[in-house]
Amino acid sequence: MKSEKAPENKNEKPNKETKKEIKMGWFFRTLFVLLLLGSVCVTAVGGVIYWHFSRGLPDIITPADYRPMGVTQIIAQGGKQDATQGLLPGIVIGELFKERRYLTPYEKIPDRLVRAFISAEDELFFEHQGINLVSMLRAGIANFRAGHVVQGGSTITQQVVKSLLLTSERTFDRKIKEIILAAKIEANLNKKEILYLYLNQIYLGHGAYGVQAASKVYFHKDVSQIGLAEAALLAGLPQAPSKYSPNINPKRAKERQLYVLRRMYENKYISQAEMSDAAALPLRIFQDEDINLKYAPYLVENIRKYLVEKFGEKAVYEAALQILIPTQAELCFVARKSLQEGLRAIDKRNGYRGPIEKKKAISETESYLKEERIKLIERKVGYRLFMPDGRIDSIESMKNAGLKNETDLLDIDQIYESVVTSVDDTRKRVGVMIGAVKAEIPLERMKWVRARPEIKIPSQVISKGDVVWVRVVKKMENSIEAGLEQEPLVQGALLSMEVQTGNIVAMEGGYDFEKSEFNRAVQAIRQPGSAFKPVIYSAALEKGFTPVSILVDSPIVYDNEETGKWKPNNFEEKFYGDTTFRQALIKSRNVPTIKIVQSLQVPFLIEYAKRLGLSSQFPADLSIALGSAGVSLFDLTKLYAIFPRYGKKINPIYITSVKDRDGRVLEENKPPNFVMGVPSPTPSSVYPVLNDPGQVMDPRIAYVMTHLMNEVIAYGTGRDAKNLGRIAAGKTGTTSDSIDAWFMGFTPHLVTGAWVGFDSQKSLGFNETGAKAALPIWLSFMKEAVKNYPDTEFAIPPGVVFARINATSGKLAAQ
Repeated sequence: MKSEKAPENKNEKPNKETKKEIKMGWFFRTLFVLLLLGSVCVTAVGGVIYWHFSRGLPDIITPADYRPMGVTQIIAQGGKQDATQGLLPGIVIGELFKERRYLTPYEKIPDRLVRAFISAEDELFFEHQGINLVSMLRAGIANFRAGHVVQGGSTITQQVVKSLLLTSERTFDRKIKEIILAAKIEANLNKKEILYLYLNQIYLGHGAYGVQAASKVYFHKDVSQIGLAEAALLAGLPQAPSKYSPNINPKRAKERQLYVLRRMYENKYISQAEMSDAAALPLRIFQDEDINLKYAPYLVENIRKYLVEKFGEKAVYEAALQILIPTQAELCFVARKSLQEGLRAIDKRNGYRGPIEKKKAISETESYLKEERIKLIERKVGYRLFMPDGRIDSIESMKNAGLKNETDLLDIDQIYESVVTSVDDTRKRVGVMIGAVKAEIPLERMKWVRARPEIKIPSQVISKGDVVWVRVVKKMENSIEAGLEQEPLVQGALLSMEVQTGNIVAMEGGYDFEKSEFNRAVQAIRQPGSAFKPVIYSAALEKGFTPVSILVDSPIVYDNEETGKWKPNNFEEKFYGDTTFRQALIKSRNVPTIKIVQSLQVPFLIEYAKRLGLSSQFPADLSIALGSAGVSLFDLTKLYAIFPRYGKKINPIYITSVKDRDGRVLEENKPPNFVMGVPSPTPSSVYPVLNDPGQVMDPRIAYVMTHLMNEVIAYGTGRDAKNLGRIAAGKTGTTSDSIDAWFMGFTPHLVTGAWVGFDSQKSLGFNETGAKAALPIWLSFMKEAVKNYPDTEFAIPPGVVFARINATSGKLAAQ
């Protein structure tokens, strides 16, 4: 029989193993409690930190909320009228912005570009939830070693947060906020939405924000058209846009591009062959271009001022407005060329002022010519070639553009800077270098430099080393013939608008906007001279004069308190006796016009001029007959439109519509209901008409004045305008001492004014008149402008009767 085990002695001491087990249990229980407490503490601390840094954080932005600064675009008509398609698509002629950004949907951004940015900036973008701990740890170590923040370690999501929701300061507080917001964005947006924000927001150098702007700036392409090599170049820019710009640091830009391509290959986005081909591909890199200066800078600036005044600077420069204007882009170039050529012709008649500068040393000349050669290439080609070895090469861009030799850089009738390399009095020729191109100026193409006495040999006015302007006249197989030019000091302006709509067709306010932004088309107040006479003669018709009224063209003397005796004279300094009203206007006679004003009385004429739309400070004396009141070209052109509009005023239209980025119309200017035709005169003789204050002149008077101004062109001072080959009417204007010269003219569809003069109000020169100085500018422009309109006659309104008269007596001619 088994004996039972004796009960344990409670006082017995535990052995070593038992002690060990007890200690281990206590340790684990303690560790568990500590870990639990630690977790609670960490959670609590984390919660406190999260609470602390979450306070006042901005709301998460979504694609629908994303309203970044954008570009306000001024869009002109595309070109000539087409019988089947109408006008060509609009052309951007002006851009206003603080940040150059064109918002582009994610779907229009090519995959290769997305992959390039992910490879360069955040290769784990599609895996992480907004934070890459490895990158952050690496950046943290670098920052610890440096003693300050030198690396960000930011993901694309964090970059979106930094750009859109926080400041760019490098502090640890901001970094914590960035991490919190990045996690929130990842929880609320999908990856495509985050990329959409990132690729539209990021700064990529040279004023370009977002990939669309960068593509346009660097490559002159829509972002959808860029290739792999271009995508890699763009993707290398975000870290340091200036440092990696191909225009500033081409070597570093190439290194960065190769890095991006390699990362794309390692991420299996491209093959090795694609990587190698892209790395070896030369790229066309464009220089910054100011579109505001390309087409119509004076018009763009005039519109900018209006927009800022009406909508405010913030809206204009940040809200990406769309400004549609009626101006045709093609005619902007025509207007500028017409004005510049006309001013050059006037300037030449005043003689040669000497070279731009003088090169004394051979080394100085060689250095100058090298620089000019590069300028010529960039002017002609428009881009430089970014080579596989990291060079920017302008010379290679010539070959890339298909130019076979240096002479291909020059265009007929274009003006270039050059240096005189030889003066040959025996052959009567001057040798010049235009960049690397040799050219010759024959004596006959520089005789204008001295009209009296005429130059006999080139050395009379030109020396070796002179830097001069030249115009390419002929390009032959082995030589180029050029003509001597100079930049004019005389200024001018041109303004053109449609008769029917009031749409501004063209505006030029000076020779060169970059040298003078003063817009002489709207800001210059100048005396119109005889261009004011149609106002006087139309007022006279209203007061009972007729085209056959007899005026006595004879000497007159008036007492003047300031100058004593005033003895006005005609331009020809002759008197013609009995003169018909018609002949006095056609020949622009001053004395008969003064007598008309004397008959009408000055106060009536002033009120009449104001009724037609002039707001000038008129002198209260008979000098008003000679156009002594200052007017702007804008106001005078608007007034002249009254005649082909049969007495109806028009408010010129610069802007067709203003729309916001969502397409909502903020302003719209529709042309008035004016139909080209034969309006009936109002039964009342009082103007403006009560129920139509825009009708400021009897339609019959407007037509008679149009007919008389047509005869100014047919037989009078404006006869050179007959070369237009269209029915037209107009009036010349020349002030005392030829300080101002005008030509105001119109067809049934277009009214255009041209003015020339010096800003300093000095004389234009001997015998410079409106017909000689301003009319050629008007004619040059109108020859192109009228092509967009049908060739029609001025319609005759009811109540106008034609009859044959005796030109001498003004009486009905014998049948």
